Amino acid sequence: MSAGARLAPGGLAGWGATTLLIAGATVLSGRTGWMATLALPAALGFVCAWIAWEDLAELTIPDAALAGMVGLAAVDLASTALFRFDPASATGLFALDGLLCGGALWVLREIYFRRRGHDGIGFGDVKLAVAGGCLCGFGGFSLALLAASLAGLVVAALAARRGAGRWEAKIAFGALLAPALCAAWLLGVGR
Repeated sequence: MSAGARLAPGGLAGWGATTLLIAGATVLSGRTGWMATLALPAALGFVCAWIAWEDLAELTIPDAALAGMVGLAAVDLASTALFRFDPASATGLFALDGLLCGGALWVLREIYFRRRGHDGIGFGDVKLAVAGGCLCGFGGFSLALLAASLAGLVVAALAARRGAGRWEAKIAFGALLAPALCAAWLLGVGR
């Protein structure tokens, strides 16, 4: 894809920020009805699609999209605390979950690098794990990681089959993990 055919990162960041602001304002205003019910999932879907698009196109995950995911997790946490009156789930160690999930992927990244001499997991995937942990909690992230890993194995097997048996293809793992995180959050897995 040519550089001119891609959406400008600033434009995506602007649309992403606008979507997050609308979702946050709608949810935190305490409004009920279809708009409040759909605001957070729509914003999360937008952010996850943005992550998948960029990772497939450039093998990078935009920091603005990751910040948006963490922002949505904060809005969800605040909404739970304010309107659902569920302090047990609202105080779900938001930051600790993110650090544990990101730390686990960072350790795997370092082990792979030290054994093979090159990166097998990008740092964007580690940052996505931090954001995903904040959003879904450790349990939800674990299931999303399992689903994305299994999907990655299928993609790698198909690539190896097409490439004469080599397992050296680069996989845009964020494009698999972001939708899995979105699904885990929507299904309420792990929280």
